[in-house]
Amino acid sequence: MITPDASPGVPVAPGPSPSAALAPLERPGFVAGLKAVLGGYGYLFRTPDIWPLAIVPTGIALVLTAVLGFAGVQLAPALVALIVKEPGTGALWAVLTVLLKVLSIVVMLVAALATSFALAKPLAGPALERMVRRASADLGAPPWPEVPFFVDMWRALQSSLVALAFTAPILIVLGVLSFFFAPVSVVAFPLQLAITALAGAWDLCDCPLSIRGVPVGARIHFVRRNIGAVMGFGLGLALLSFLPCALLIVLPAGVLGAARLVVILEQHEAAGQQPR
Repeated sequence: MITPDASPGVPVAPGPSPSAALAPLERPGFVAGLKAVLGGYGYLFRTPDIWPLAIVPTGIALVLTAVLGFAGVQLAPALVALIVKEPGTGALWAVLTVLLKVLSIVVMLVAALATSFALAKPLAGPALERMVRRASADLGAPPWPEVPFFVDMWRALQSSLVALAFTAPILIVLGVLSFFFAPVSVVAFPLQLAITALAGAWDLCDCPLSIRGVPVGARIHFVRRNIGAVMGFGLGLALLSFLPCALLIVLPAGVLGAARLVVILEQHEAAGQQPR
């Protein structure tokens, strides 16, 4: 079990709840991650009193997506002009140019969407924290000390930076290879989906861990120990995000699902340390 930072004057939360003894003998894996995604959406739908909190990250993400998306669409023609410095003639060249412009706009919109949701998480940190505390308490997790606003935002930003540092270079390389060598996309697209799923799962699962005051290194080790469940959670989240209605609430529902998954994993690890 991971423990929060021990700081003078800060009360340390009690150990795992008695429900930890009911945790499964086998470590929760891929299927548990998928179930946690559905559990997050289900918890959000059947708990109307947290809907005002859910509107905060969703609203921030939508505003950022609109602003960054508009800027990206305006920038796309300039990007095409840099790639095609000497335009050719003929119908085939005209079709290729149009396809290149459409592809550049799609890339810009996807980048705007990903950036918006990445920024919305730290900006909506207090609202997401309250949602996580509520969901964790309903699952039997112990209460944790309150976290100051800027501390919470910094921890959330740390999580996003870690995800970007590990995944952005790989995604960029795969994107460039797919752009210039189309057959590579057959392999590159599944890899991009898996990497994006893992990054999203890390970012969301990190939220309930950072609230507990767990250092970044310990959070990384926790995810590594439970990589199967985290990958299942990320893949389920990515697949549901293709549904327009689900995408609108992916951030609040995702963080609720992450809280559920983290509590289950913590209860399992705590139960594994107790005599049976």
